[in-house]
Amino acid sequence: MNYLDMELWGVASLMALFSIYLLYLVKKGIDGIPLIIVIYLAGSMISMFLPLSYYFSAPTITNLATVLASSSGYMILGLIPIVYLITKNSKPKLRDKWFAIGIFTAIMAISEASMGQAFYSIIYHSFGNLLLGVQNYWYQATMVAEMLFTLAYGFTKLDRGLRSLLLFTLPVMAVSPAIIDVKSYVFTAVWISASFMIIATVAIYEILYKERLRASSYTFTAIELMIVYALMMSGEFVYYLTGSWYVYDFAMLSGMFWFIYRGIQGPSSIKGSYIKDQKLAFSIIALTFVMEWFMGGVLDFEEGVLSPGVSGFISSLSLGFVSPLSYFGLGSLFDFLSIFGTVTGSAWFLVMMGTEMGLLAAFRIKELKNKENKIRFLLMIGAFAIYTVYLPSFSPISNEIQYIPYMWSMGLGTNGPVTSSVLLSGIIGTYAVSAILSFMFGSRQICSVTCSAPLMYQGTFYDSTKAFNRKSSLGRKTLTSKLKPWFKFIILGVWATYLASAVLSYLNSLNLISFSIFGNDATVFLYSFFFNFLWYVVFISIPFMGTYACATQGWCSWGSFNQAVSSIGFWRLKARDPSVCLNCKTVDCAKACPVGLTDMRASFMKKGEFKSFKCIGVGDCVEACPHDNILFYDVRHWLRDKIRKKEKQSKVG
Repeated sequence: MNYLDMELWGVASLMALFSIYLLYLVKKGIDGIPLIIVIYLAGSMISMFLPLSYYFSAPTITNLATVLASSSGYMILGLIPIVYLITKNSKPKLRDKWFAIGIFTAIMAISEASMGQAFYSIIYHSFGNLLLGVQNYWYQATMVAEMLFTLAYGFTKLDRGLRSLLLFTLPVMAVSPAIIDVKSYVFTAVWISASFMIIATVAIYEILYKERLRASSYTFTAIELMIVYALMMSGEFVYYLTGSWYVYDFAMLSGMFWFIYRGIQGPSSIKGSYIKDQKLAFSIIALTFVMEWFMGGVLDFEEGVLSPGVSGFISSLSLGFVSPLSYFGLGSLFDFLSIFGTVTGSAWFLVMMGTEMGLLAAFRIKELKNKENKIRFLLMIGAFAIYTVYLPSFSPISNEIQYIPYMWSMGLGTNGPVTSSVLLSGIIGTYAVSAILSFMFGSRQICSVTCSAPLMYQGTFYDSTKAFNRKSSLGRKTLTSKLKPWFKFIILGVWATYLASAVLSYLNSLNLISFSIFGNDATVFLYSFFFNFLWYVVFISIPFMGTYACATQGWCSWGSFNQAVSSIGFWRLKARDPSVCLNCKTVDCAKACPVGLTDMRASFMKKGEFKSFKCIGVGDCVEACPHDNILFYDVRHWLRDKIRKKEKQSKVG
């Protein structure tokens, strides 16, 4: 550390102490003129550092005079209204006014950035700007010190939920990749901050989930925080595209403002319940996805999946890139799909998202009573980690995956075009193995275990959004097991499109035709459209479409194939005693169903069992039944019944 560094650390330390003292006064509860004086003193730091930036960018006598004049001007002019209020014996009540604390907090954030800007000017002899002031460890250390004090002082008096949000956000803010321009540091800092953000997001969801049944101040507080997180990850993404940290710098200033403001004021005064308000639920889910998408893109840059720079990024897109104006403007839609799907289809996006959703699913296990459901949850989490992520992307057999039956995890297009080399063992083998499993155990082997959808839908927070199956207008149209005409139309349309694309893909591989969609194989394009784009649109739209729209509306070709096989197989739900269902007044089984099969109780009473094309074996009905009267039935139970019947007959004989 050289002499200049020591001097700057000394100034930063004094700045931190002074700022912490001002925070102490505000958190202690001062009001009226004392609060105005504190705001005035906080502003004095800006009036000192910004002119100094001007001076050190061009240190001349004239500029020094300008610095002294501007700083003195602020000190004098700023005192005039304070002296006036004192002489009038005025006692303004400002402490409870949100804007007073907002102004103080904004000035504190800007003052730290102005200090960083002054340090930048000293080192580089350039005026710079406030955002550049965020990009150094002196600013970072001062910011973290102030945030730590904000959290620590009056820690036990802080609202419990807000305290958790601040605790989980502090490490996210503390690790900034922008403060040291060294590639290895940036790489490590990005991974650490992303990991902390995933944990913080899970914490946010758990807090919201616990407060789901009442209007809570945490709902809007969480939305504020998710905006900050989304800004931070978009800032890192923009850095890899352009080499500029400016968006990230703004996010850090916003995060500091949010942290200190909420640490002083408490959670939002506006209350709401996400399961009672579609717009609130959509805001939370959409903001989370935006954050996740940018995080996935950043991790792809980190791991070399995407190349830095705009041109490098474009050259890395999985479906390619065309002129936005080509094909009568359709080129822009294709480019958006390619950009969107490149990130959502990457292994690192799945790793990140799977970690987050897997933790939520793990928390849900604690609420489960049924042993088979607990086992299925463990299989579901393990299947995502091994079947969805490890085997296709990181295992020694990842390059041979297209030749292995059952490894075309979403059917046609999963591992590439339809060619002679993969048609029999890979594609037909996958459909055959999956059909056998669905016939024996039901479509839940896909839709509730090995598909990525159940992991996303069945964690604590997202499972609670099944309330929108009945509250949303579109969700209500999917209720009951009846297959409505529009449902059949969607399934047939999706399958007709897929089969046609498979034929075209195969003929293409034989060089009998030359057909592509924007230069891509037809099945590969459709796979990307349905599973890397449309699926996430459907997922984000839970508040308006209900949960499991992939199964209840027919958008998933792979799911509908297995559902069709399941509907003629062994799988069904059975009532241990149908008379219990007849006398049951709760209908909890139907209410709990995330697929909206509201007619299951009537079927239990009439037939003693329930079998439906739409039933994918989630098992929430089994959990919800107050009489423990519902059980799963598949080939295992069928075989057991046959064996028992034979044993009984042999005893009689």
